[in-house]
Amino acid sequence: MKSVMVWRNKMSGILLGFLLLLAMGLSGCITGPGGNQAGGADQGMLPPTSDGSSDLLHPGDALVINFSGVTDPPAGQQDRIREDGKITLPYIGDVQAAGKTRSELQREITAGYVPQYFTRLNVTVNADIRYIYVSGEVKIESRHVYMGGMTVLRAIATAGGFTDFANIKRVQLLRAGARTPVEINCDKARQHSELDLAVYPDDKIFVPRRVF
Repeated sequence: MKSVMVWRNKMSGILLGFLLLLAMGLSGCITGPGGNQAGGADQGMLPPTSDGSSDLLHPGDALVINFSGVTDPPAGQQDRIREDGKITLPYIGDVQAAGKTRSELQREITAGYVPQYFTRLNVTVNADIRYIYVSGEVKIESRHVYMGGMTVLRAIATAGGFTDFANIKRVQLLRAGARTPVEINCDKARQHSELDLAVYPDDKIFVPRRVF
């Protein structure tokens, strides 16, 4: 009888150990929100890409496109992105450029030529330095180098910020090629980011003076 009790205690210990190991194994497979493993990186918070994906090309951007790597490459192109967002290249015609980074556009142009026209081809896309213009009641009235992801408030900060006489509730944003400016209440835009409109190359920002 005593030997039976000892055998039962040993079997209980083995079974308990097995259950503990099984529970530990399952805990490693538990997934968090969005299907990520618990404790792993959140796939919804991907790091920025290394190709500067925040700096997208826009209509009006001037591009310099060069071809190399073959004995008789297409002639280099200097072109400006049209209002429809496209450029025109030899042989392949219109290519959508706006909304892409330079590296994405390089890949798309390469795919247009290889392998249909060339077995290999090196494509480089360079953009001219682009500017925005900020004037009125800001501390540094001037043109400023456009940086990807700029907004009205960031552009004004680049211009040194508002003067003490600025009417920050009636800031005007004139899009390149447009005739009528958009009015922005920067006081509200500070609290509501959706009101802080994006700024693109050649846009003009004017900060009026307050009327006392």
